Amino acid sequence: MLKTFFIFHTVVYYDSCISKDNLRVLPTHILWKSGLEWGHMNNCLQCVMEHRLGFVRLYEAGGLTAAQVAEMAHVHENTVYNWLGAYAKWGEQGLLDESRAPKTHPNEYSDEIKEAIRFLRQEGLAEEKRHIGEKVISHRLMERFGIEASHSGIGKFLQVDALIPAQKKRRPKKERADRCRIHEPGELVQMDVKYAVKNIAGYWFYQYDCIDYVTDVVFGEIYPIQSNYESVRFLGVVLQRSPFSIQGWQTDNHSTFTNYYTGYQKSADPSKPRLHALDLACARYEIIHYLIDPGKPAQNGKIERFHRTAEDEFYQTNTFKDLNSLKRKFRHYLHYYNNEREHSALGYLTPLEKLRTFGKYENIKSIKN
Repeated sequence: MLKTFFIFHTVVYYDSCISKDNLRVLPTHILWKSGLEWGHMNNCLQCVMEHRLGFVRLYEAGGLTAAQVAEMAHVHENTVYNWLGAYAKWGEQGLLDESRAPKTHPNEYSDEIKEAIRFLRQEGLAEEKRHIGEKVISHRLMERFGIEASHSGIGKFLQVDALIPAQKKRRPKKERADRCRIHEPGELVQMDVKYAVKNIAGYWFYQYDCIDYVTDVVFGEIYPIQSNYESVRFLGVVLQRSPFSIQGWQTDNHSTFTNYYTGYQKSADPSKPRLHALDLACARYEIIHYLIDPGKPAQNGKIERFHRTAEDEFYQTNTFKDLNSLKRKFRHYLHYYNNEREHSALGYLTPLEKLRTFGKYENIKSIKN
């Protein structure tokens, strides 16, 4: 019985009771079995497997030695024996290329360290409802277990162990010159409003919050509407709760914070502009009201960054029945954020611990919101 095998650019014809003398190898322009060029086949796992399978079956049909098959396949004789052994043990899947990456490494973490990393990662997700990063894990490993491990090595282990969730792609961060000359708590507090969640009627609840530039202490409230009254009201709430005096209050140019770009132009006397209610409140408490440049939210970067943290750690992990439920859970989150959560920007201190580094605040037990 005449059989045909298509290999590379050569068609091999042989009989089932073949002998070496009866083998006829005829060069031809016909492409191999799949009809694909060799360059494409080299990048296709399935094509490579079928290519090797053809030579394995050619050898198993009898009449050819492994050396002859190897010469036809342009490989070493030992490679043919490897194909035969892999095919006998695992079938067609054994003919696929395996990863050449090393299976072990001399500096690989021990099982004890791996379990500690997994435990801290799962603990953060269960108790804090956030994926703590490699730097926080490195800090907690040393603090709680006395294990020293670099954050870069922990990051690679998290990737290999599939413990990192899919991240959204973000634009690269732009370089900005540091013009800050703030050194004491309360000298500059950044304030903004975040759209929190919608109620059942489809109307937004608003998160009014502010952050101290030096200590990262955050104060916040949830209001059902956004207006000048809420802006002034929130300033009064912060002044009551803050353990330090506030000297600077920085906002963007929203109409609930300033009328610099609206009311000033409507003033009858430009030398005596109509001031915003928040400007009047700041003047009454002897606070300087700073405004960022239009269209540059990065100048209020700390509070904007807190909004992203709150979205990931609070809003995406909680459900709310009504406004009171939202307020209660937000207060609990702010207590955790100020008193328990480490901040890498503060050298893995909590805002409370950072505040205690200033002498006159060293006896403060907790920050209440």
